[in-house]
Amino acid sequence: MSKMLDFDLFMSEKEKETITVKVYGKEYEVPAKMPAVVPLMMARAERLADQSSRNAAFVKMIFTAADALFGTKQMDDICARGMDVEQLSMLIQKVFNVINGSEEDDGEATELTDEDSRTKLPGGNGAKK
Repeated sequence: MSKMLDFDLFMSEKEKETITVKVYGKEYEVPAKMPAVVPLMMARAERLADQSSRNAAFVKMIFTAADALFGTKQMDDICARGMDVEQLSMLIQKVFNVINGSEEDDGEATELTDEDSRTKLPGGNGAKK
């Protein structure tokens, strides 16, 4: 008698787990497991953030990570509501942290504080929103 591992079934069950992210008063669902491209793009974007001549590549990687997490339709909606690149970078980093367990998750909504509004911009400078 042979054994069978149905990895497709396993993955389909995992794909159903989501996290709700509220942005501009609207709730969006993102996967509870990190798509592999997101940490890859975040690491590359971090590396490029210190090289001010690479602003376009930095922005492209943030958008690639955002599309992988939220999907293009949801990202189009979020961006159409007025989100700028620095806010998007902070949003993706926060979602990344929640998925990886770096943010506390006590079942309560996480509110961004004034300290959270400081983002690292390309060139290594912090900007207050």
